[in-house]
Amino acid sequence: MIRDRGIARLTAREVAGLAGVSEASVFYHYKDRFGLLQAVFEEGLKPLRALAEGGVHPGADPREVLTLYGNTLEEFLDGVLPLIAAAQSDAELRDSMEAYMAEHDLGPHRGVRAIGDYFAAEQAAGRARADFDPYAVAMMFIGACYTRASQRETPLPSIALPPLERIIDSIVALMAPAGRSV
Repeated sequence: MIRDRGIARLTAREVAGLAGVSEASVFYHYKDRFGLLQAVFEEGLKPLRALAEGGVHPGADPREVLTLYGNTLEEFLDGVLPLIAAAQSDAELRDSMEAYMAEHDLGPHRGVRAIGDYFAAEQAAGRARADFDPYAVAMMFIGACYTRASQRETPLPSIALPPLERIIDSIVALMAPAGRSV
């Protein structure tokens, strides 16, 4: 509904109608628009939390690791980018979202740290080049996933971006120690 109508035109009545519940129950469970957005955001976090709980073991195939992270991150972004954009258009919602994210230590830094830690472990084991910055490469990977997801949300004509598989292949090639094929 947010994607179709925008946050300013989102009503509890429409949400209740879509959910098949009374309008009062929406306010009972979520209090206000931010409470509703927070619940949707929490739902969007589930794939990332599952990934964090499962973790990635050093030595795991980089293509498999990056495919898992990339697909999960893009799934998350596809679900929450409309919420984040909507919150930016309303100062009260933006401030509430900022406070919520700070309180729960949420943001891109978590993904950069998780993927960077995997890359750093691969470096320490000699399975990745010693001369690349694992956290900078992790940030580039997350930025690529964000760009791909953002493009799906823009009303502009889509220009072909590299597919996730090609991005992963490029990072794996960048990681490969000298003399080792990818």
